[in-house]
Amino acid sequence: MLSKTIRRPALQRAWLVAGVALLAPELVAQSPDSTQAGAQPVGAVRELEAITVTAERPRSAAPPVTTIEIPAAVLRRTLAADAYDLLRRTSGIEVHQQGQGPGFASDAVIRGFSSDHSSDVLVVMDGVPLNLPVHGHVEGYSDWSILSPPAISSLRVITGPASPLYGDFSLAGVVEVFTASDATHTAASVTGSSFGDAGGWIRTGNRREGSGFLAAAEGRRQQGWRDNSAYWLGNGLVRGWRKVGTGRLEGGLALYGSSWNSPGFVSVSSFNDDALTQATDPTDGGSAYRGIAHGRFTTVSGETGIEATTWLQRIHSGVYLTIPHDGLLEQSDEQDRRTALGGRFQVSEPLGGGDLSAGIDGRADFASYNLYHTERRSRLDPTKRLDARYLGGGAFLRWRTLLGSNVALDLGARADAAHYRSLDRLAGGVWRSSTSVLLSPKLGARYLIGGGWSLLSSVSRGFRGAPGVVAEPTLEPIQGWSKEIGARYDGSTVTAQLALFRLDVSHERIQDPVTREVLPTGESARQGINLEAEVRLTSKLKLTADGTINDAKVKGEPSEPANPLVVPELAVGIGGKPIRPSFHIEPLEPGDPVPNVARWIGRLGLEGALDRRLTTRGQIRFSGPYTPIGEPGVETRSYAVLDLGTSIDVPALGAVIDLELQNVLDAKYPELRASGFINPGAPRTLRAALHFANDR
Repeated sequence: MLSKTIRRPALQRAWLVAGVALLAPELVAQSPDSTQAGAQPVGAVRELEAITVTAERPRSAAPPVTTIEIPAAVLRRTLAADAYDLLRRTSGIEVHQQGQGPGFASDAVIRGFSSDHSSDVLVVMDGVPLNLPVHGHVEGYSDWSILSPPAISSLRVITGPASPLYGDFSLAGVVEVFTASDATHTAASVTGSSFGDAGGWIRTGNRREGSGFLAAAEGRRQQGWRDNSAYWLGNGLVRGWRKVGTGRLEGGLALYGSSWNSPGFVSVSSFNDDALTQATDPTDGGSAYRGIAHGRFTTVSGETGIEATTWLQRIHSGVYLTIPHDGLLEQSDEQDRRTALGGRFQVSEPLGGGDLSAGIDGRADFASYNLYHTERRSRLDPTKRLDARYLGGGAFLRWRTLLGSNVALDLGARADAAHYRSLDRLAGGVWRSSTSVLLSPKLGARYLIGGGWSLLSSVSRGFRGAPGVVAEPTLEPIQGWSKEIGARYDGSTVTAQLALFRLDVSHERIQDPVTREVLPTGESARQGINLEAEVRLTSKLKLTADGTINDAKVKGEPSEPANPLVVPELAVGIGGKPIRPSFHIEPLEPGDPVPNVARWIGRLGLEGALDRRLTTRGQIRFSGPYTPIGEPGVETRSYAVLDLGTSIDVPALGAVIDLELQNVLDAKYPELRASGFINPGAPRTLRAALHFANDR
């Protein structure tokens, strides 16, 4: 592994102080020794010796806003159904599960954004963006299934568009994922559930003085609790690094594949009658494949740090899905094939007592999208045939510094250009194109009061590509100004942060997650309160809590007229049984709630170590009511889901057993509801895992 002894001249020491000041609360909160006897007091000062760096170059610091850090050990021990469930259980992100298979992206909801198919949340893995900027289903479509717990070394959730490192699709927030570049031993895990699900993973590698590698594989076979819901999924990752002169060269290849059956949605009436397991069409399902190759070179020359990253993706997905269309249930075949490539170049240098970073990034996508009207997977006629191109590039600047001894500033800006080209092959048209240029300032500050208290504030602008731009390149990007103020306390037994936020959005277009109809909304405002807290009751007992109160309202006139669905009569499903159709999509008026956004969400957890070999935990997740899109005047019921778990260390096997009973009270709740259809949440489920060579 790269080893370099760093001496600290005056300028470099100032850079270090600024970085530590910006991150001080996070570092204190994560320190495992902060409550142990003999630990340094929070405000203690001691002389720093020369540092010998034996790990990867540190990742860029998060901006001074609400940020959630999730240790890799927590991700590996969490018993989740899929990647979306994993993030929901560990980060508190609200997830509306689509329930149509692992390769059919679900909705990640952050601070008032319904994020259809996770399109408002930028996900980057090792610096590679997973969102798809042109897609026939929805722009920003993001399949998280390639996120494999055994390979993840760190995961961070940044709320809002505060970071200048990211542009398109970071409107609601950013999920940063980094995989480990090497491993020192072999570890493995096998899992199962009471519904016949089974899976496992293995990770191995090697670390030397000047190089290292990691290889990880994950496989999963899920039977599911609903009819026609079985699937398989596989992930593989190979990564390595080598010292090259004074720098470090690293790279890897990630492969993901899945094939699934889809149970479809149930009508509201079926949900109310407890008829939850039947499938809409037993021929629904799909498959998805993705390969990502990436490489990165980092070096430090004097006080200047240089980082260059390049990546290549190849993606293919195919989905057979029954959806409401003009009041009737019809199956469609959706095929997407694409190649994408991109990169980033960044230079960092101490300047003016702080840290200045500047860089450029960009990507190019070459996509082909075909949509067919089908019946039991037999193609009847094409409904869409689109070729799309996307060229996006940005330049960013960030300066972090310390003013005096109490104020830490994080100032930055981005300039982005997005060029769209589209060809409608079905209509026999010509290539159409359009370019948008956007400037996004990012301003943040943290005031260190003392005694563990600090105040923070942030003002930033962000954007995302508009739904439908794959066929209509002239649509303006959705844009928003985000404002946040808050207070944080870091004590020996309590860590807490309270934040007030508001995001004003313009040129908004909301897509129905069931019918795929797009509703031009115009302007909206999302505001609310967010609270995160951790209380270390004793050395062996910890209480955690987080929650968000949302007030998301339409505040302006729609930018274009809505195109309501026509519902002539009840649709007829398989066997001649009437199925409740979609509702009319009616224009949203100023003052109407933004659909699919719960008024409040939260988690409350308790974890304790009964002895050194046994820990127990419990968590209750709750969600408030929301208005489904396509159902004006309707409001869902609030619900809560209780999970109980335990971990047992078995030294004789060199293993840890994890057991978790999920949805203990067997609560019935909707994962997603829109236009009169529901994806029901999973009932009571027992999950178990056996981890070998445990390194958690």
